[in-house]
Amino acid sequence: MEMEKLDIAQIPFSLDPGRKLFKPLMEGQTLDWALRQIEADKHKKNVAPNKGLVTAFAPYAAEKKVPWFRECERYLFPIGSGVSIPVRPSGFWVEDGRLRVLWAQCWKGRTLDPAQRAIFNTILRQTFFVGDFKDATLEWVDLREKMPRAGREVDVIKGDELGTVSAKELEEALSVLLAAFELHSERKAARKATGKAERTSRDRGADLFDPPSAPDK
Repeated sequence: MEMEKLDIAQIPFSLDPGRKLFKPLMEGQTLDWALRQIEADKHKKNVAPNKGLVTAFAPYAAEKKVPWFRECERYLFPIGSGVSIPVRPSGFWVEDGRLRVLWAQCWKGRTLDPAQRAIFNTILRQTFFVGDFKDATLEWVDLREKMPRAGREVDVIKGDELGTVSAKELEEALSVLLAAFELHSERKAARKATGKAERTSRDRGADLFDPPSAPDK
């Protein structure tokens, strides 16, 4: 199960430092400046992954060079039983008099397939693209590495090319996701309980009294 693989992997770095530099890059800051910010990170395992991320994103941002770029707030899309999907586009700006929204796909080795993108786009339309953003344009910027060790690339897909799904299809997909999440949570809790019991047993040390010996025959 993909959720368990991600949970067990314990990824030793965060891409948040690179994501935080999208705003200054969109507003005209240089790649050299962004790389210097990353090199100053005290968590050295963050440096290489985030340098790769901003290096891939910089050409896209350089073409924009917008007067201002605002980061988005996080929205929650409930799927049942107190479980919600966090939804947070990277940011928005105005271009040609129209609001434009950026979603940067920052995973290096994976991305969403067409069916998953359609589900994602449907959820995004119901959570973010309302009110002032109802007629905004979405740009999905995929920054994955398409070939191993070939470096990240930039693949820009317009929002209307992502597709959507019907209400029934969305409900069915989310019910599967919810069931998978609940199963994952149960297994994670079981692993945690087992690990705690094993640690308690090790920490206890040897028994104060030896167990009684078996009687001689």
